[in-house]
Amino acid sequence: MEKKIREILPENSREFFDSIVEQRVLGASKHISMIGDMFEGIVKRGVEEKYNTTRVVDEIFQVADYFIETRGEASQAVGNAILMMIHGIREYCDMDIEEAAKKIIEVKNSYAEQAKVAVDKCVQYGAKLAEIMENILVYDYSSTVEKLLIAIASNKKKYTIYIPESRIIDGGRPFVKACQKAGHKIKFIPDASMMYYLKECDAVFMGAETFYPDGTGFNTTGSDIVGLICHYFGIPLYFITPMIKLDIRPTYGGRKNLVYQNLKAKLSKNWEKELDRGSVDFITPELVGVDPKFIRAFITEQGVIPANQMYNVCIEYSKNLRGE
Repeated sequence: MEKKIREILPENSREFFDSIVEQRVLGASKHISMIGDMFEGIVKRGVEEKYNTTRVVDEIFQVADYFIETRGEASQAVGNAILMMIHGIREYCDMDIEEAAKKIIEVKNSYAEQAKVAVDKCVQYGAKLAEIMENILVYDYSSTVEKLLIAIASNKKKYTIYIPESRIIDGGRPFVKACQKAGHKIKFIPDASMMYYLKECDAVFMGAETFYPDGTGFNTTGSDIVGLICHYFGIPLYFITPMIKLDIRPTYGGRKNLVYQNLKAKLSKNWEKELDRGSVDFITPELVGVDPKFIRAFITEQGVIPANQMYNVCIEYSKNLRGE
């Protein structure tokens, strides 16, 4: 299936596909943007090669379905965003491809504009919270958290940012560039030493791959450990995330199926050749849920909301998303 979907894409869009599938680029927001770029690439090729509009729409839906079933299973935001980017485009199948192309791209761009406004508000609220802080720990990579790290540089004070390496996906490394750009002092630590260093921090910020209405936040494996340590030391843990990452399914009896990774190549790359890798189990979950009692609040475009008060906000947001 992966090969089939990749071949649907124009040549200049396949790099986006590879970057997501091979985890060269991290963060749900960046993945959503790249999927939107793939849709636009399909549309532009359709115009250039004078494809039938129905064919172009079908190709978009094949790519969309693939990422909803794969990347969307790990992050509900990806599935929600894809549905918004392709909403109603089948109605354009009877149009000339040039006319339809403009409308399809408009729908895609409309999501991007809404998403930017939402993230900007999240960052604004997060930066306000951080005004009284000096030492902050961030775990694991999130493009929204990266924007926050850049934004707090305007608070005109010196921050020390603690960045655990997040060995599961090397998710600490991408933060270093943003912190250096913002002029922060950086403390780069192995994730195994989080308990030792967390007690020096004023707060922890992390993004969410998705979250439940009950205030459970999902992030990279290790996030539950961060939550437990924060709870133990009384350190506030903030999930900074736009509402688009809401997973409403638990409200109706559904649940999230955890995605697992085989980390054989990453964890055993420095092992001696004579060691039998085939007899070792390297499977681990990609994401874990952080209990609401460990989370101080969710920083969203609707404000800073305590984890135990998320339910009604989420129900209303979901209704608006579905047009009810």
